[in-house]
Amino acid sequence: MSVQGLFYALPRHGLRALLVEPSGIDDYLQRHAEQGGPLAMLDQGSWWQQDMQRLSEIEAGVAVDGTLAQHCWAWPADLVTDSAQGLSAITATQLVQRMHAWQKAQDGMPPDIDALRYWVRRQAALRSFWQAAAQRRDAVLLYVV
Repeated sequence: MSVQGLFYALPRHGLRALLVEPSGIDDYLQRHAEQGGPLAMLDQGSWWQQDMQRLSEIEAGVAVDGTLAQHCWAWPADLVTDSAQGLSAITATQLVQRMHAWQKAQDGMPPDIDALRYWVRRQAALRSFWQAAAQRRDAVLLYVV
């Protein structure tokens, strides 16, 4: 079974209540999914951990215990803004270089062109998600199931 990483953007003022009572995160996400979802959601699938390792521009989130998730992290709006700014500064060339370095560390082989294209597309979606959340001054959750 693969582990899925789901990013959720949610109103910044609602994050505080969820951090006070983390068990409410599960109900919050379920309730809002039935009503059309939180402000935004991005499914990074099983790639979430590799993306977080390769993108140091995403500030460290706050670990949230007490949810049904295997892992859960939260980013208040100010960290979302900082992360979005850092991500927007990465060039396509830098993304490709990071992919090459990561792949070489994994198995010593350079990534193939399809893997590079997929990586760049996923990063574009991730950067767009963080930038939109920052523009709305949202908080972000990474919910790993």
